[in-house]
Amino acid sequence: MPDPQLPADDLSGPVPTSDLVFTAAGGRRAQMVSWRAYQVMAADVASQIHTQHPGPLTLVGVLQGGWITAQSLADLLPDSLVLAAAARHHGGHTDGINLFAAADGLLTPAMPPAGQPVVVVDEVVDSGRTARYVLSQLTKYGPELACLAASDRADPAPHFAARTMSDLPALVLPWRVLRDIDQTAACLLAAGPLTTEQIDERLRELGHDLSPDLLEPHLAELARRGRLHHRGIHWQQP
Repeated sequence: MPDPQLPADDLSGPVPTSDLVFTAAGGRRAQMVSWRAYQVMAADVASQIHTQHPGPLTLVGVLQGGWITAQSLADLLPDSLVLAAAARHHGGHTDGINLFAAADGLLTPAMPPAGQPVVVVDEVVDSGRTARYVLSQLTKYGPELACLAASDRADPAPHFAARTMSDLPALVLPWRVLRDIDQTAACLLAAGPLTTEQIDERLRELGHDLSPDLLEPHLAELARRGRLHHRGIHWQQP
């Protein structure tokens, strides 16, 4: 994804809302991540954080995926507080962030406790633009950055990451299998055509308990958009 750099003195200024969304560029390779692989990556990141911060800390998860990842890390770092970071939008630009804590199913405004280490958590750090902005809004806490996977060109580079690579694929994380169905289908059909039932079997091998009835309309929509071809009972890439 292109990285439209901001001058250093503009980091606290408005950022176009569209720049805070991770989107894989057209034609970029994607990689499925099973629930098991996700758990291993989360455990790796949690171990790194615990080595650096063995006591209580605050995990700030960037909504949406970073919030999910932060919750997983909290299971492995039981003394940690989890907050959600949401961009505050105004006039098509982002003019700051809001922090929330979850209690009884509700998100309520909250701040990190004084003197506690703060680690910002996101799923993936690609260009680093989103992470850079969130970190800039939390400067007074001296925040560090954690993620599951990062590009080795990310700016800033994460302090804690399970994977760092030069050719970072678009990761189809477990909770995004249907939301990123175009990338899911591309991964599963890379080796050749499959029926809906065979796609369902592959997903079950990755830990996803879906069903052909749920998959069929999503695949049909991809075919309608020309992203897949339906030949007889098989789906295949264009």
